[in-house]
Amino acid sequence: MLDPIAAVAASLAVMLLSAGVGIYLRRFRSDVTEMLGMMIGMTQGMMTGIAVGYFIGAASDMFISNLVGVLTGLTFGIVFGRVGGLIGMMDGGMGGAMGGMMGAMLGVMLQYLYDGWAIVITNVLIGAIYVVAMAALVILVRQQVAARMEIDPVCNMKVDPRTSLQAEYQGRTYYFCAPACKRDFIKTPEVYAGRGP
Repeated sequence: MLDPIAAVAASLAVMLLSAGVGIYLRRFRSDVTEMLGMMIGMTQGMMTGIAVGYFIGAASDMFISNLVGVLTGLTFGIVFGRVGGLIGMMDGGMGGAMGGMMGAMLGVMLQYLYDGWAIVITNVLIGAIYVVAMAALVILVRQQVAARMEIDPVCNMKVDPRTSLQAEYQGRTYYFCAPACKRDFIKTPEVYAGRGP
């Protein structure tokens, strides 16, 4: 069993680091696509929920650890998924709730099945995975916002020209977020062609 004071301290450290990463990433919000916002919300919610749920689960019972893990993951997923709009918030919240439950179950199971080194090793492993995920998220966001984004002329969503669908019209390339937008453009390109940047 993990000492309750250590579990709370580890959980607070995770939440502070997650909040710091989330606040740092908000500086890029004007360049964040919907898809990238979903990734931010999911990573923030799920990884924070897993880590906090695990630490509290290794020191308490299933009810408390699930409650704390799910609420923490849900909150971080929704708050920091906002940069991706409603879909970022929804995905972040769902990922956070699932992460909180998974972390809590792992912590409680480990507490009852093992003792000593197994808990220490898992603490280090969970902490390391969490830190790597947060660092990877920062790197991903910085790389994505450095790329020049295009605007889908049909729905006005920002898209990455390296990965989006494309169509040519009057010698110009247009970029689309989804097949439906591309189909609409191809049917009546003259309606949408003037909307691009």
